[in-house]
Amino acid sequence: MTSSEKILAGIAGEAKTEAEKITAEAEKQAADITAAAKAEAETEAEKIRADAEKKAELIISSGKSSAELLKRDTALNCRRELIEKALITVADTVNAYGDKDYFDFLLTLIKKEKLNGKGEVYLSVKDKVRDIAAFKSELSALNLTLSDTFADINGGFILKYGDIQINGELSALIHEKRDMLTDELNKALFN
Repeated sequence: MTSSEKILAGIAGEAKTEAEKITAEAEKQAADITAAAKAEAETEAEKIRADAEKKAELIISSGKSSAELLKRDTALNCRRELIEKALITVADTVNAYGDKDYFDFLLTLIKKEKLNGKGEVYLSVKDKVRDIAAFKSELSALNLTLSDTFADINGGFILKYGDIQINGELSALIHEKRDMLTDELNKALFN
């Protein structure tokens, strides 16, 4: 081998060694870049997964809260309906009392509403069929008279003192005492 061949062989050997060195370094850099990219991707994936879990927990929590709110609203609506039905039946229940109980109830109310002086009591048209003799006697003791005219009301009475008229109709009394009756029904039905 000639000296120029030796030089060329030396240069080729150096070039080959340098090329192998560059290739090894490039492969190392590629592996480092790939590992860094993989680590970054895993970190990002973990972050996305954690965010998704938080969002899912929030959605579940919100759904539970909404369900609880709906459950409470439904229960309250049922309570309101039951109370409303109970209030509606109060007048019917009182109207269904026997004569003595009915007139005792009315006398209790009349005594609370009574004013000084002579007054006149008007009963419901439905009360025409009741035995009113004892009631008339009780009214006389209170300086009240029972009118021969009947009022177009659903049970109860109208008490008149001249121009002053006291509405003792059952539905008016129920309306007047609605809040108190509602509270009492709430306690009785739901406590």
